[in-house]
Amino acid sequence: MPKQTKRTVTAVLAALIFVMHLALPAVGAAQTGRIAFLPFKANAPQDMSYLTNGIRDMLASRIASEIGLTVIDKTVVDKALAGAGTPNQTEAFLKLAKTLQADFLVVGSLTAMGSSLSLDAKVFEVAKGAPRNFYATAKNESEIIQSIDSLAWDISEKVFAHKRPASALAQPQAAAQSGAQAQPQYATAHPDRAFAGRTGMGGGSPFIYPKGITSEFQKTQNMKLSLQFMEMADLDGDGQDEVIFADNDSVQIFKRDSNRLSKVGQIRGKVGYRIHAITVADLNKNGKPEIYVSAADNKQPNSFAFEWLGADKANYIFENARWYVRAMSVPGEGLVLAGQRADSDKAVAPGIFRLDLANGALKAGSSMEVPASVNLFEFTIADLDNDGSREIVAIDQYDRLQVLRAGGTVLWKSDEFYGGTTRFIGGTEGFGAGKASSQEGSERIYIPSRIIVYDVNGDGQMDVIINKNLSTSSRLFENMKNYPSGEIHALSWNGIALSELWRTRKIDGYIVDYLLRPNADKKGAELLVGLILGSSSMDLFAEQTSTMLIYQLDFTKKTEQ
Repeated sequence: MPKQTKRTVTAVLAALIFVMHLALPAVGAAQTGRIAFLPFKANAPQDMSYLTNGIRDMLASRIASEIGLTVIDKTVVDKALAGAGTPNQTEAFLKLAKTLQADFLVVGSLTAMGSSLSLDAKVFEVAKGAPRNFYATAKNESEIIQSIDSLAWDISEKVFAHKRPASALAQPQAAAQSGAQAQPQYATAHPDRAFAGRTGMGGGSPFIYPKGITSEFQKTQNMKLSLQFMEMADLDGDGQDEVIFADNDSVQIFKRDSNRLSKVGQIRGKVGYRIHAITVADLNKNGKPEIYVSAADNKQPNSFAFEWLGADKANYIFENARWYVRAMSVPGEGLVLAGQRADSDKAVAPGIFRLDLANGALKAGSSMEVPASVNLFEFTIADLDNDGSREIVAIDQYDRLQVLRAGGTVLWKSDEFYGGTTRFIGGTEGFGAGKASSQEGSERIYIPSRIIVYDVNGDGQMDVIINKNLSTSSRLFENMKNYPSGEIHALSWNGIALSELWRTRKIDGYIVDYLLRPNADKKGAELLVGLILGSSSMDLFAEQTSTMLIYQLDFTKKTEQ
């Protein structure tokens, strides 16, 4: 963005905020308390202070004008914040609020994903302690004012029981159908021109196509969650799939309403064992999917599986299994539970087996027909060329994608890097205590994201969907993994190599995992991408900020000429 344009935006914004403050009701006996707004944090690759400063001021003006609160001067807030360091826990925020003599404290963030924006806010009520979470999205900067309005009204209603007027209930969809742009419903001055002149943040379709589909995407709210793996399944039989996230030491379950996630349950793993993968399947054929959790410390696995019973309750299928486990699909066979053991001096022992369950314990069955060089989480099996024989699509520890025969013959190996992950097993002594060095103990084995096989271009042959996390240094340094951005690629087997069908535009953040959910008519699908934002993914034991992107794919779109 040109410097002059940014200065103009900032100047206009400042003038409009001044006008809004003049329009506020006089402060008097009708005050209901004092409220402090902390600076909004930006999760974006570029400087967005011109937006975050304005959002902070406008949200303060809107809430104060409707509720009659006293807004604590932001210079006072910033000074107190500087003295408090960087609060990141509820107790620290409440302490800061008391220092400011505030009854309410608002903290928030603005996240940019391509041209889309999301606003996340927490409101701390000092008398009650625990914060309340609020969220709004905008497809682009021209809609940010409506998003601020929506956020402000949600806070007004849910925290202060201040009902929004009927004029603020206009349906955006109806407005879009009529061709009219939805207008903010607050009485304060309309500052939309403060954002005029700031053009696109990536703009256009989030996909790049030699062939393929055009699409927009949505984003869920940001969550304090160190995402490790994700799944979806109808766990409670209500006909709607739950979203399942694994963090370092627990499995968290969410109900989904469009792009909003609400946490409904959490099952914790065993202390000292870090979760590196989850899979879902109904292998006992009782109509209720089981969640298979693969976890390990630096020496050996300790995995478990359970059926979710609601809230924080589980019916365990097995526990304390000394196997790395994975439920997977095998062509001609269906879903099976596969496993691999640790060796005495290595993170993994040779051999991948089908696992049988008897009396709550796992035992090895027949071996899987995969090359000895491939570990449990590094491959999928598919017939890529419809010749009746299976190919192994695998990614190695050097992030090279391969197509192999079951006997180990390499049919093709990529020149480019794919995958890219921070998850690993093995490594240092004291792993569970938070050490990240691998100077002692077994060698680290990195656990890649899934390799999806699905016919995405409708030609009757299976294609491959895989991530490509972008980082030169992470490929040069063995145990320093950090991925600030990435892409999702769809690849098609042409008989001699996997060639690109389409890919997403660059996504800012570390792509942790992704799912493809075909529509009932098979003419389209949702591509769900689990992402860690902004923070260093090398800090394995710090709580991170995660979110999920939702792409709508249309498989019926013809090849672009």
